[in-house]
Order: sequence, then structure tokens, then C-alpha cells
Amino acid sequence: MSLSKKLSMVLLACMPATLLAQGCGKASDPVQVVQAQVEAYNAHDIDAFAACYADDVSIVDLSGKHPPIQGIAALKTTYAFLAKVPKAYRVAIVQRSVSGPVVVDHERVLGLPAGKGQPEAFAVYEVRQGKIQRVWFPPAQ
Repeated sequence: MSLSKKLSMVLLACMPATLLAQGCGKASDPVQVVQAQVEAYNAHDIDAFAACYADDVSIVDLSGKHPPIQGIAALKTTYAFLAKVPKAYRVAIVQRSVSGPVVVDHERVLGLPAGKGQPEAFAVYEVRQGKIQRVWFPPAQ
């Protein structure tokens, strides 16, 4: 890996989540948009997190266990818990696949209380015009 590539990766990792999320809506690369929302989520910054989503976002749990989330207001309400969880709470990307505007993340939840384990899930993001338009969470096995 070149020195400039390494330096870019270090600088990206050190950026505050709010600065990363400011790229949402301006970046056309779906991976950048999804990564910015992951960073904002892990920083527990609900405003930066929501900035990565379209106003009319649709988030669907395909297991049927949770009702769909429609729009930014509902997204902010649903994810308001981020302001209250311990700093250690976050998601790690186990694997990421990309096909055009679709980004599929295999995620692992970290920082849960003892005995809760490290649950894993898949998230399928559709990114259009620099914003996440739709998200699907397939059922866990």
C-alpha cells in the first residue's frame, strides 16, 4: 500500500463523524455515504446519522418483527437511543459488498452488556443522489 493511501486511511479514521456525514448528499459514491452513516452511528451523533438519509427514507425489517420506519422524523425517533447508550456501543463491519447503488453490510454489534453477546445482522442499503433511500434488514438465521 502506498504512503499516500495509508495517510488517507489514517486521516479518514481520525475525522469526527460529523465531518464525515457532511459528505452525505454531496458524495455520489454509495460506499462513502454508507460509511459516513456507520461512523455517525458509532459516534452516537443522531443528526450526522440522519443527514445520510433521504427525507422519505424507508427502512424495513424483513422479519416482520418491527414496523417499517418511514421518513427522517421516524428515523430520528427510532435511533434516539444512540444518545443514551454507553460509548462502547457500536457496530463493526464484518464484510461489505457493493453492486452499483446497493451496499450490503454484514454488521456485528459491539459494546453490549455482558451476556448479550455480539449479535450480527445484514443491512442492505440503496443509495441514490448521495443519500440512503431504502434499507432492508433480512431476518437473522
